[in-house]
Order: sequence, then C-alpha cells, then structure tokens
Amino acid sequence: QVYKLPEFGGGGSRSIRAIADVTAPDDRTLVIRWRALYPNANDLTSDGLPPLPRHVLEPSFPKVDAETFGNDPFWTRQFIGLGPYRLDQWEPGSFLEGVAFNQPALGKPKINRVRILFIPDPNTALAHALAGELDFIGDNAVVTEQAFTLEQEWKRSGVGTVINTPNLWRFTTFQLRPEFADPRALLDVGVRKALAHSVDRQVVAENIYHGQMAIADFLVSPDSQWGPALVGSVQAYPYDLRRTEQLMNEAGFSKGPDGTYASGGTRFAGELKTTIEREDEVTAMSSDWRKVGFDIHQAVLPAALSTDPASRATFPAMFTSTTPQGAFDSFTTAQAPRADNNWRGGPNRGGWSNPEYDRLVDAFSTTLEPSERAAEVAQMARVFGQDLPMLSLFFLSVPYAWVSNLHGPSAVAPEAWPVWNLPEWQFKQ
Repeated sequence: QVYKLPEFGGGGSRSIRAIADVTAPDDRTLVIRWRALYPNANDLTSDGLPPLPRHVLEPSFPKVDAETFGNDPFWTRQFIGLGPYRLDQWEPGSFLEGVAFNQPALGKPKINRVRILFIPDPNTALAHALAGELDFIGDNAVVTEQAFTLEQEWKRSGVGTVINTPNLWRFTTFQLRPEFADPRALLDVGVRKALAHSVDRQVVAENIYHGQMAIADFLVSPDSQWGPALVGSVQAYPYDLRRTEQLMNEAGFSKGPDGTYASGGTRFAGELKTTIEREDEVTAMSSDWRKVGFDIHQAVLPAALSTDPASRATFPAMFTSTTPQGAFDSFTTAQAPRADNNWRGGPNRGGWSNPEYDRLVDAFSTTLEPSERAAEVAQMARVFGQDLPMLSLFFLSVPYAWVSNLHGPSAVAPEAWPVWNLPEWQFKQ
C-alpha cells in the first residue's frame, strides 16, 4: 500500500506496478498476486518491496503527506525489520549498531554485534583501516587511491584482502527536459553525440582512476549476466574530434575566432555538475571540453543538497553520477523524476523518454525465457546508442576489504552484493 503510491516514491518501480495485491491469509503466509509474468518475482528483497511494520506505520498512513511520513522515527532510530540484525543504536551521520536477532528465517547470525561507521572521507577511512580499527570496508568508504595503498600495505603485512567489484556504471546524464535544458542544443542528438566523441575516456581513466576502471559504452559490462548479448549491439563513441566537428557543423555550430563552438552568435556554454564524490573527474572532463571548443564549466552540488531529489533532477545541462550496472528499468519514462512524484524515481534524472526503449523493458520484464530476454537487451543497447540520453563513461570497481580472520566475504559477480551472506560471517584465528 505504501510503495504503490507515486508520492511516496515507489509507484514507478517495475515490481510494484506488476503486483495486483498482497494478502496475508494467516501469520505464516504471504500471497502476492501478479498482473503479469514477472521474472524477478523470486527476488523482491532487492527489487523494491522491503517489508514494513503495519502496527507502527498504519496509524499515520495515508493520513499524512509524504514528507511527514518519511520523517517518522521508524525510518531511523526506531526502525524494525525482518533481517538477521535488530537495530540497537543509530547516530545519524556517525554510526549504527545491530545486535543478532535470535529468530530470523535463516537462523541466528554467527557474529553477535555489528557496528557500521559512516566515514565520508576516504583518507580517514584508510587511516582507520591501517590502524586496525575496521574489520570490513565497503560502499566506497575508500576509493581507487586509498584502496591501492591499503592493498599494498595489507599484502605486505598479511593483515587482510582487498578486491575490486565492477558493479557500478558511471555516466553523464544530459538534461532532456525542454523547460530546464540550457543550452537547448542538448536536445539535439547530434550535439550529444558530438560531445561523446570529444571525451577521451581512456585518458580520464588513467589520470583519475589510475587505469583501474574499464571504459563503458552501455550500462552493462561484458562480464555481466547479459554481457554476451551486447556483442555487435552496442554503439561506441570513440574519441574522434573530426567526427565531433562534423556533427556540430551539421547542428549549425562552427568555431569562432576563440576556438569555441557558436551558432547565430551564441556560444555553446553549459555546466557539468556532480556531487562531491568525484570532483576531480568533472574538473578534468570540463577542462578537456573547453580545449576542444565547448564552453563547459564544472559545478559541484553542495553536500546539503546531495540527497535532495529536486536538486539532482533539475540541473541545466549535464550531471555525472553512478548507479548499479544493469538497471534497465531505471531509465524508463516511468522512472524519470518528476514534480508529481516529488522528483523521486530512478537515475533517469535528465527525463529521457523513449517509447521503444520503454516497450523493450516491458517485454524484458515480463519474459521468462533467457534467450528472448538476451535479444531484448541487445535491442535496448541499440536504442540507447542511437538516442544517447547519457554519456557512458566507466564501469567503476568498488573496493571491498576485510581482515584475514573474518571468514565469509568473497569476490562476487557484478550483479551480486558482497554482503549477501553476512549472517554466515564469523571470526576465526
């Protein structure tokens, strides 16, 4: 009931829209009735349907607005879930602690208490790890530079293991809503393709990511479940300044005396924005764009607004962000943030809308045969490459690290999550 209402942010989810109703005929049984075939019906934990406690939330639902409901203490210090750990303490911005729950469905976890620290600065996280104060590190607590240092030190001392899991897609979204797009030339697919051909992603990867991130041309990697389906289907945009100039000329732009593209006396000027997570990356990209004729300047979304949905969706030109790779449904029209859904939804923050892509995702999301689904992925890649709503950059390898006496963590596939088996982890000497 909560998730299906658009104003609460979940109504655009594929799984929520596919559900007809949910009933509990007795206290040991949950019945979900589907409107259509849904291939991910066996994995709703990662697909938008975490359980909510009726006895806590029903008194205020749906009597209050979405903001008031979202500010209920249940969502922080009074959270109740069905997982292996019960929330014991939560200091927002600092840490949270969980204690082992005795009666989870899969048995009591082997570690009795976990403390999760929020450390926004990678250098601080590295210092804690080197001091022996952390047992497991994830969620980009350390990034490329710090992970490399930690790996070298731990390899020398035998303290622990560092792995890199390429499960994220890094991309730059073009603003495609006419009411926000500035410059409006971004609405021209030829201009978007010209911008794509003028980014030397290999140089950016080497200079910013020390060559440890793979170049991406679509939102799934060759190593993923659907990677084989992409052979011959992905349209690449290699660094090619001659092609850039040709496309810009076709769009009515030519270089002025200062070497900057202009049309009708108006310079091509725009903004490349991101959050504080990779300010160095957008600085390098905008600088390179200026060198080849685009008056692009970098901007950083202030930390106070980094989680504000409207601020992340109403940027004027381009916004660089990261999302889990393979999230096809996240880029449909239904998942685009809008005023009527409180600017919530998927990472389709530029408001891309393509009926053919929507149709393919619909088919992919209601097809059970793997070979048919693979063919639909291939067609999605073609549509994406032709329309180019986002500039595909890299597959980011997220560093994960753990100490030697912690048994349970291991390398996983790009689609998997390294903490999937947390209840089985244990310390052994």
